[in-house]
Amino acid sequence: MSSVHLVVLIHGLWGSPTHLAVAKEELEKAWLAHKDHGSETNKTQDVSGPDEDPTITTKLSSNSVEGQVGKERTKEDDEEEKDVEPELVIMIAGGMTSQLTYDGIDVCASRVAYEVDQKILELEHGGKKVHQFSLMGYSLGGLVARYLVGLLHSRQPSFFDIHHPVSFSTISSPHYGIPKYNTLLSTVLGFLGARVMSRSGEQMWVKDTYSDEDQRPLLEIMADPRGIFYQGLEQFDRLDIYASAVNDHSVPYPTAAIEPTDHFAQWGEKNLSIESNEDGIIQSWSSTNNANGEAYEKPKTSKAKTKKRFGMKVGTLPPVLRYRFPFNYIILALFPIMLPLIVVLILTRQSLDTRRSKRRLQQLSQTSSGGSHSPVPSSGGLSIQALRDGIRRIERSLENDLVETVEDSPSLFKVDHHHLQHGTANSLDDHEVGGDDDLQVQLKDSQLRMCLWLNQLPLKKHLAFWPEISNAHATAIVRDPIQFPAHERGRGLIKLWASNTLGYETKDT
Repeated sequence: MSSVHLVVLIHGLWGSPTHLAVAKEELEKAWLAHKDHGSETNKTQDVSGPDEDPTITTKLSSNSVEGQVGKERTKEDDEEEKDVEPELVIMIAGGMTSQLTYDGIDVCASRVAYEVDQKILELEHGGKKVHQFSLMGYSLGGLVARYLVGLLHSRQPSFFDIHHPVSFSTISSPHYGIPKYNTLLSTVLGFLGARVMSRSGEQMWVKDTYSDEDQRPLLEIMADPRGIFYQGLEQFDRLDIYASAVNDHSVPYPTAAIEPTDHFAQWGEKNLSIESNEDGIIQSWSSTNNANGEAYEKPKTSKAKTKKRFGMKVGTLPPVLRYRFPFNYIILALFPIMLPLIVVLILTRQSLDTRRSKRRLQQLSQTSSGGSHSPVPSSGGLSIQALRDGIRRIERSLENDLVETVEDSPSLFKVDHHHLQHGTANSLDDHEVGGDDDLQVQLKDSQLRMCLWLNQLPLKKHLAFWPEISNAHATAIVRDPIQFPAHERGRGLIKLWASNTLGYETKDT
């Protein structure tokens, strides 16, 4: 069998496979650029599944690899194959498109697990074997990818004993949930998001109780070093996370980069010294901005000039309201009329989607898992109870082995604000972020624990700095460059991700 490197891409909330088209494109380009120019390359693309939820697969292989299929294997062939780069197969998961992303991180992950199993079976029937496995999740897809890792690692034998885990990466993913800022807008969104976005909303805003046996939120369970999710991540050769330092209004920098504070909040007022390359990838940053290397201190402002509402900052206007004259006045004039209508429409749509999600989950709970060759019986995924039982069964077997480790290293499971690790960028201590009048992130104890635990992993963090971009979340994956040409600004980040995923070192790695 010829060797395959399977790379699975997972989109985010309300997403579709088309959102990751540029990521797939750049991964293909990176693979082709690294191939021997003397060998020809074959490329095929397959779209399977229903039109509304297609699974897109691209296969890239050289003629030398294709020529081995169907021939009798020899020891010489096996030795030769070790030196040949495996065929690249890119699969964009399609089983959790649009409204299906409301059903919960765990249920979505089980649907992707089904797709992965089906793709591996298909490849094996075609005379190919998946020797290498890589995974990337964008936005909510990053959390789905982390749960998927736990599902795969919990199998007996582990999925990763059969398929070598090469690269795990996330782009703009809320690793410890959506953080709350000291603004009225953040408070309102946190209240509504957890209530109108079904199970996924509860999980992202860390307001869920996963089970009667373990009443912690799901994200905390997934970050616990004693759990199967964390230990699954440790199997990968490389762990990369990509985050936007500024202007990501969906998944702010702290949670995307797994940091306890927002070092770049109000960066212009703090006069941070930020050095980035032409693609906007931060090379270094510091709070010192003078020749003597003295730390910048924000000038004290009169409390009388600080406008607050209900003890919290109102925050800046969203990008959609940042227009010049006369459009700014037109928007402001229509705002009292349009805002209630828009809010009602959004809440109505969200409520309907949440009801549909609950109906799907009820139907899923009645689905039998018998008679299937796959651990996941259907494209609909596993029921909530089946997921809880499966993970809990594996973790029970791990608990006894970890008792001595926990007793010997109790500090690992306690939050110490002074020892939170940071990534490749420089960092500031908590007291340097700002005073009471500054925009600050306010984390729950569970989120601080997640931050501490996840930073124990050998993460490589890559930060993008695009101050000229109003929507860094979509730009990070070049989500729709035709309708929004500004999204092209993120292509350099995607190229960096593609090179890192395939193990092609670059100067920015």
